[in-house]
Amino acid sequence: MQFECCRDILLSDTLIPDIFLGDIMPHLPSDAVKVYLYCVFLCKYRKKAEPEDLAAKLGMSLDAVKAAFVVLEQEGLLTLNSDVVTITDIKEAELNKLYKRKTASDPENINSKTSANIKRLQCIESINTRFFQGLMPPSWYTAIDNWFSAYHFDEDVMVSLFQYCYDNKALNMKYIEKVGATWFQKGITSHWELEQYLLNQEKIRKTGNKIRKILRLSRNLTEFEEEYISKWINEYNFDMAVIEEALKRTAGQTNPSFRYIDAILAAWHKDGIKNAEQLKAYLETAPEQSKGQVSKKTGRRNNFQQRQYDDEFFEKLNRSNITRKDKA
Repeated sequence: MQFECCRDILLSDTLIPDIFLGDIMPHLPSDAVKVYLYCVFLCKYRKKAEPEDLAAKLGMSLDAVKAAFVVLEQEGLLTLNSDVVTITDIKEAELNKLYKRKTASDPENINSKTSANIKRLQCIESINTRFFQGLMPPSWYTAIDNWFSAYHFDEDVMVSLFQYCYDNKALNMKYIEKVGATWFQKGITSHWELEQYLLNQEKIRKTGNKIRKILRLSRNLTEFEEEYISKWINEYNFDMAVIEEALKRTAGQTNPSFRYIDAILAAWHKDGIKNAEQLKAYLETAPEQSKGQVSKKTGRRNNFQQRQYDDEFFEKLNRSNITRKDKA
């Protein structure tokens, strides 16, 4: 016997996994979303359709439909084999990513990691509640687990990573991974290290804005220019007063160069300048030091003890001249 359920299209539904809606759809082009949804609909009824039919039905060009198929295949949402389109079961695919087969368990290892696992689960649940309203897609769980392994962050740093990206309106995997990699390269693993790093970055940002204003730059600073500022602040320990004094030396230049400013500050650092007070004294006394060198030379000349030319000297000189004449 064959059992069938006949339902008019008006009363039927096409199910779309929440994984697609929450995790995949946000970064897909709109044309690809249209084509995917219609393909799912056609698969349910085992309908046949050519790309030209989809283009006419969806109000798209044929090239746009073909491009959408390329995107959907790259995303692993469907496969094209000859004239057959197979829709991927994305729930099964995601489950295979999350499920790790394990044939044996080590009780001691499990007990040692219990508290750590609880803390990590609490961290992930906090991220889910705070940034995804409790609807975090499954792929994010895998990503977070990978970031924990790759960057060795503690739980507080991981939550702060999401907060930082959320505040910058860039809560997507690529941006989070980029920021996380940067923090890892800076040696950040604990919340205290992160706090010190962010305070330093804020100081660099404010200093950079002041420099832009003084130099009247209508653009953002480049990464290399920010590295110069980081060196002035962290390596030379100069405050804005010292940096501003170096900026004055760029007066008259059409395009002030950070390399030129860096050369000035490097010279001051080499001469032992540490703050604005020392720099002021240094700049005031530098011309006097030059004069002092001249005075020293003059002093040697003035202090030269002249020979005493007395009567005895002239008498000896006279006798010497008479003797030379006699010999001649």
